[in-house]
Amino acid sequence: MRLHRLTLTDFRNYRRRVWEPAASISVLTGENGSGKTNLLEALSLLAPGQGLLSSPASLLPRHGTTDWGVAAHLERGGHDFQLATGVAAGKGRRVFLLDGEKPRTHAEIAQLYSCVWLTPQMDRLFLDGASGRRRFLDRLTVALIPDHTQQLIAHERSVTSRNRVLQEHPQETAWLDSLETSISRHAVAATVARMNLIDTLGATPFGNKAFPHTMIELHCPIAEALRTKPAIEVEDWLRQALQQARQQDQVRKSTSLGAHRADMSLKDQATGRDAIQSSSGQKKIMLLSIILSHAEAITHLLGYAPLILLDEPLVHLDEKRRINLMESLRALKTTILLTGTEAALFSPLRGHADFITIRNGTLLPERGRE
Repeated sequence: MRLHRLTLTDFRNYRRRVWEPAASISVLTGENGSGKTNLLEALSLLAPGQGLLSSPASLLPRHGTTDWGVAAHLERGGHDFQLATGVAAGKGRRVFLLDGEKPRTHAEIAQLYSCVWLTPQMDRLFLDGASGRRRFLDRLTVALIPDHTQQLIAHERSVTSRNRVLQEHPQETAWLDSLETSISRHAVAATVARMNLIDTLGATPFGNKAFPHTMIELHCPIAEALRTKPAIEVEDWLRQALQQARQQDQVRKSTSLGAHRADMSLKDQATGRDAIQSSSGQKKIMLLSIILSHAEAITHLLGYAPLILLDEPLVHLDEKRRINLMESLRALKTTILLTGTEAALFSPLRGHADFITIRNGTLLPERGRE
């Protein structure tokens, strides 16, 4: 996938900025707070979801404004399209436009556009709660199976409705039966998609010894059941389990089974070392290995790779692995954005990447043209 133009309007510290990348790889350097990560966040928000920082909506408009917009001219497989998102006219609700028209579903966007990212905050991915790990796994899954977004949305809607009915109308058993049937169907579909992603990454490991093959392990009773039973049987089992759990779920005010209860972990295939037992540098290597394997797998299967957004990717890496990472990125045929505070660390990309200094929301390419 190729980014041809990015336009920001009242987004973060950018009042109005049009940027046309001169190369597939862009290295963005500058002081803290200059706006490097904001560019990456803008691109991440073009995909459905909360973006790479999961920022509250109130923080996205430029200070003193309420509306904001991000628009991009993109190319995938020879097909050009325009994608935009933002909040306008004081409506307060974020909208998407695909070639100037509002898409019927977010799945339409996911079928055309996907991106994966790595941020410094993700160093804590395996120390914090499971929700962040699920979001990471689901971003990778959507790039492979765009319908995964709709399955997750439908699942979440049914879970929310069931929780409300259990509190307000627990005697409405027919209503609950219908919601639990919906949860079961979408939970199984979402879990199958996650398992397909994991199998695909396992079959296409990233071929670089500096980034050893990393395995994703899915921890989920639905996945366990799917390993030995047909999907239809697992749906029946889950539906019955939800029915039996109504009383305890009513007390807990939550739904105890479903795709929203899954977790994941990463392991180094060669040593069996879990990410949680690894150093900061080893965690970074494992996450990079997954992202690069994912890009390679998507390229092999679909003919294009997702956009890759790497915020401070060289932190915690030794010199050898920094060099190997940048050599690996040069081989990928997609738009890649990297950020850092020192351009010198990215010297292996000289001649292959566009180097840009960012100062207070102004982009200053080294070639002398803004």
